[in-house]
Amino acid sequence: MLLRKCFLFPFPAVRLVRRSLHRKHDHIVLHPEIRQALQLQKPVVALESTIITHGMPMPENVVTALAVEEQVRQNGAIPATIGILDGRIKVGLTREELTSLAEKPRDQVIKCSRRDLPFVVSRRQSGGTTVAATMIIAHRVGIRVFATGGIGGVHRDGHESLDVSADLTELGRTPVAVVCSGVKSILDIPRTLEFLETQGVCVASFDSPGGVFPDFYTRDSGCTVPYNLKSAQEAAELLRSWRELKMESGLVIGVPIPEEFAADKFKIEEAIKEATAQARAQGISGKEVTPFLLAAIAKITEGRSLKSNIALIKNNAKVAAQIAASLCDVSTKLESPVQKAIDRKPLVVGASILDLSFKVDDQKRDMKLDGATYSAVAKQAAGGVGRNIAEGIYKLYGDVNLISAVGNDQMGQTLLQMMPKALKRGLIVADNHNTSLCSLIFDKFGDCKLILGNMEIHQSITAETLQAHYQLFREAPLIIMDSNISEQAMASILQQAQINKIPVFFEPTDMFIAGKPFKLLPELTKNIRLIKPNLQELKTITEAITGETVKWNPDTKQPQAELVQQAKSLIKKIDSHFNCIIATLSDHGVLLSYRGDAENDARLLLDVSKPTPSHSTRFYPAPMVHNIVNVSGAGDSFCAGFITALLRGRSLDECIAGGFVAAERALQSESAVPATYFSNQESFESRYKHTARIIQQQSI
Repeated sequence: MLLRKCFLFPFPAVRLVRRSLHRKHDHIVLHPEIRQALQLQKPVVALESTIITHGMPMPENVVTALAVEEQVRQNGAIPATIGILDGRIKVGLTREELTSLAEKPRDQVIKCSRRDLPFVVSRRQSGGTTVAATMIIAHRVGIRVFATGGIGGVHRDGHESLDVSADLTELGRTPVAVVCSGVKSILDIPRTLEFLETQGVCVASFDSPGGVFPDFYTRDSGCTVPYNLKSAQEAAELLRSWRELKMESGLVIGVPIPEEFAADKFKIEEAIKEATAQARAQGISGKEVTPFLLAAIAKITEGRSLKSNIALIKNNAKVAAQIAASLCDVSTKLESPVQKAIDRKPLVVGASILDLSFKVDDQKRDMKLDGATYSAVAKQAAGGVGRNIAEGIYKLYGDVNLISAVGNDQMGQTLLQMMPKALKRGLIVADNHNTSLCSLIFDKFGDCKLILGNMEIHQSITAETLQAHYQLFREAPLIIMDSNISEQAMASILQQAQINKIPVFFEPTDMFIAGKPFKLLPELTKNIRLIKPNLQELKTITEAITGETVKWNPDTKQPQAELVQQAKSLIKKIDSHFNCIIATLSDHGVLLSYRGDAENDARLLLDVSKPTPSHSTRFYPAPMVHNIVNVSGAGDSFCAGFITALLRGRSLDECIAGGFVAAERALQSESAVPATYFSNQESFESRYKHTARIIQQQSI
């Protein structure tokens, strides 16, 4: 079986080109503290800004907003006040930005719900975000807990006017937990709870015996809800299950106002009726009703309702922070490094290339690089190490994320048409570079003799680009990185891996660039836990790590026993740096070096939390393969098969078998990655389990 990788040309000198890239969150600006907190999975609590722009008068609005943020910090979380300034959605307003938003004239600040966001952004206007808008933005950036005063609901004449807050429909479709003092007292609370039930929103009270639901100014709305949470820990357990079930609806936690600040129910009801009458008399309607009523009630109660409002929002922020902190604790305890692989998409970062292959079919002459013309069969296919591995994982494992780059040109369009839709989610379409094109020359025996290509477009994968996809890193059980990308991109990937405690599988790609991360970024390579070099790449990596010159020149024509022994001597010099080294020895087979405790649990190869213990090695002879068509994608398919079995928690033998079986299909395919690896009658899993039983007996 031929598992030899075609050696690439020396990597050309390229210039790092910085450019403005269109990103998914271009309109959303995260404060550096919030960005770092989310990357480190620290507890963050979202806060709305209509309390600043429409909910309270100056200066109480600014003072309260800052006090609420301080409550969040004092209880173990980081506050992220969300607002819109000059068309930019800010997540984590600074003190200056918060004050600037508060001081803007009311007619220059829009109360923003879902419907208003695109208008305000497109016109570069400013706005305070409602519960609905804050939920949308919080969910977009990965914040799970949000504290507010009270949610909107069905208005008291809603059965006639159909005036129903957009907060309720947002709760039905956006998975954010909203910690509040129930529904604002000015609304129809029974009808609001019925509406939430119809929307499938889980509603619970917090530390309220009997499930009594609060109504903003008072502790008892007269309504009960099915569930009561006794502590922040219980709330965190609920949120964890809610997340694991992948619920697409929100969750409401009703926290009663502190008793000493609760209003007299009769007096507050009279004030509400009087304020409502004033609103009708003045023709107040739409989204201006709630701010008007709150201001009128504050005036009628001589400021007592405003004090209650301030007290309850500060208390809600405190509870939300405690829940967010407990949620992080629960997640940390329950998600061990090896458990993280369940139901998560691996991430591949690397090259996407349009391959033009030429296989000499001149049977009378052996090909030489002598300038002569040879008759050849030409074919076009999607290629690139990173892209090939990603497509293989997609077809074998079920899903994957890929970050790569293609040009905004005809070749790029051709390449995109050849790629599965799932592989296009993280693609960068660059205007300043041409799509990478490689010409592969095979002799009449199918062995690759030369590759020529342009690789400069992969410099478009910058640290800035990768940062924009931070969510893909956070969710990955494994990052696969090829060596075609720049040093700066590698540094960014390895930093993300360390921050999120994610293992990296490094595909060296080529003997000339295999040592790049170990030579240029040695302090960042801790999370590279698995590598798959051929012998030439193994030599390069050994030299980069040890700083020593390796005199042995690998030659796959050596006797197998001698080749294996030489490879073992190289691996011995560097095995303590990795959990797993998969050295491919051309058509001889694979030499596997692995941490000793992974013998019975291969998932420990993904562990980044423990020092690497003593290593074992095992040689697996390659199974015989018939009807070989091409060898250009066998190594990449081996990676995909091995990774798929590993993420599914299979044994070491089954992981290697998964690699062999996938590589066999690639060797028998016209394209680097087979259109389909297996027919309906033969599953990948049953095939590699069968192969594992065979190679287990043959391994040395």
